[in-house]
Amino acid sequence: MTPSDDLPDGRGVNALYRREPFELGEGRAMVSLGRLTTNRHCTYRCPFCYVNADYQSFGSRSPEQITDWVRRQEQDSFDVIYVSGDTDSFAPPRQSTGIELLERLAPVGKDLLFTTRAIFDEPALARLEELNRRLRADGRWLFGCVSICQWTVPRLEPMPIAEPSVRAGQLVELSRRGLVAVLALRPFLPVVPLNDYSAILDACGTFVDLVLGEDWYADQGGRLEQAVLGAPSVGPYIIERMPFDTNVSEWRVYKLEEHESHVREQCAARGLPFFMRSGPALNHWRESRAQASGK
Repeated sequence: MTPSDDLPDGRGVNALYRREPFELGEGRAMVSLGRLTTNRHCTYRCPFCYVNADYQSFGSRSPEQITDWVRRQEQDSFDVIYVSGDTDSFAPPRQSTGIELLERLAPVGKDLLFTTRAIFDEPALARLEELNRRLRADGRWLFGCVSICQWTVPRLEPMPIAEPSVRAGQLVELSRRGLVAVLALRPFLPVVPLNDYSAILDACGTFVDLVLGEDWYADQGGRLEQAVLGAPSVGPYIIERMPFDTNVSEWRVYKLEEHESHVREQCAARGLPFFMRSGPALNHWRESRAQASGK
């Protein structure tokens, strides 16, 4: 994959990528393995995902190159490294490489957070357990986020993504291995029934430490709305840039208050901390653990 390659629509590959390979801001460094191929972000094809629209990818780099980039940044400007963003860095065929990236990032001395819809095999889980042990010995946290956005609308998370119940089981497994288990109900979508969120929370049981929601960001050209809703636009939405990313596009932002309120109430009934942004969620976790330890 080189800048001289051309895409089917005539654009050069450079149009897909950012001037800076990754994101740094809001107290975090966000990295990923980058696009799977020139014409595909990752194994999965989630119809709601903003990478299918007006969102430039991170640069494709090896774990060693990514770690070198992180080390070159001003270390006081961030306290957590996200392996997330524009692709699922743990989806086949890159699961082992994604975990290698986490392992290489561990000595940087920051908390680590990863987000995935992939299912880890036993060797991968063993590596994550050992990585978590090393981080905890250094006073750091490993946050394992599993994304589940629906329970009864499988077209939103099509094969080869595992069924929601299987991903809920992975959250249980991450918790058993000592990681901070984070359920990412992201994004909230108009076509998902409210009862789906209750079902997901029930399936995760008491093994979830944090729950995240998120507004849906759809492109103004209507591609994502057509894919998810079957129509160019149903609204209501507002026009905003992403507050968590430096891309310059303006998006149709669906702020589904009914969905958010329902999930907030369901989490409160279960004693689960719920947040719409991951930064406050991580700060809550750190502060609550510090209080529990008497520090």
